[in-house]
Amino acid sequence: FKIILKDMNFLRSFQNTLFLIVVVTIVTLSLAIIIAAILVKENIKGQNFYRVIFYIPNILSVVVISSIFSAIYDPSMGLLNGLFKMFSGEGYKSIQFLGDQGIVVYSIAGAMIWQAIGYYMVMYMASMSSIPVHLYEAADLEGAGRIKQFFSITLPLVWNTVRTTLTFFVISTINLSFLFVKVMTGGGPDGASEVFLSYLYKQAYNNAS
Repeated sequence: FKIILKDMNFLRSFQNTLFLIVVVTIVTLSLAIIIAAILVKENIKGQNFYRVIFYIPNILSVVVISSIFSAIYDPSMGLLNGLFKMFSGEGYKSIQFLGDQGIVVYSIAGAMIWQAIGYYMVMYMASMSSIPVHLYEAADLEGAGRIKQFFSITLPLVWNTVRTTLTFFVISTINLSFLFVKVMTGGGPDGASEVFLSYLYKQAYNNAS
């Protein structure tokens, strides 16, 4: 324990894992429940179409998603740098999304959020669809706005689903973080994107006698 607690690579990988668990979980579940509430409550046409569109990333393999985002983050031909350059002009300096130690973890987090948001949105939509309509009608008569209804009716009645998905998501984030790091960065640059499982993997196989 004395050795491992002095290993900066281990401490950084542990810190990155905690960051991804907290940030990816909060952002993904928050966006999923908000989008689900909008699609269900606002009676938007083509709900099934949006369910399919948002769910597609979940059926793709991590390798495919990692490849897509690696292309998006590419400093020379990537979509993000292209958009930034279009609005910033010719003097724009490309951002190394996967090569900058300060932002590489955020870039991985973005890919993980995109991959998972659709799955949980569909689950929340199914849960919200079972909420009795008369509760919202009564709230309308009482003068409650959409935001008030969301926090007073929708969120409490789907909280059991949120609590269940939260547990599953934290576990899956730990596993998926390893896969995304393995494919997108390999732990680089200079170990800045290393996570707990990738650190263990390298210690087990790279240091094996």
